[in-house]
Amino acid sequence: MAWLSSKKVSALWSNHERSNVWGWIDGAWRKFEDNHDDACTNFTILAAHAKDGNRNVDVRVESGRVKEMYVW
Repeated sequence: MAWLSSKKVSALWSNHERSNVWGWIDGAWRKFEDNHDDACTNFTILAAHAKDGNRNVDVRVESGRVKEMYVW
C-alpha cells in the first residue's frame, strides 16, 4: 500500500468497457478500482473535480489501482 500525497490529476481516460477508467496521477496511469461500478464512478467524479479545479489529491494505490482518493 502506498499513499501519494499532494499530486495532480493531469488527464483522465475511459472507454466503452464497464468501469474502465484511468487517471494520469504522479506521472503514471492509475486504474480506478473497478470491483464496484459505483466506486469507479465516484473516483471519476472526484478526479474530474480535482483536474478541473487544479486541486491536489492524495491517493492510496494498491497493485496499480486507486483504492482511496481525497481532493483538497
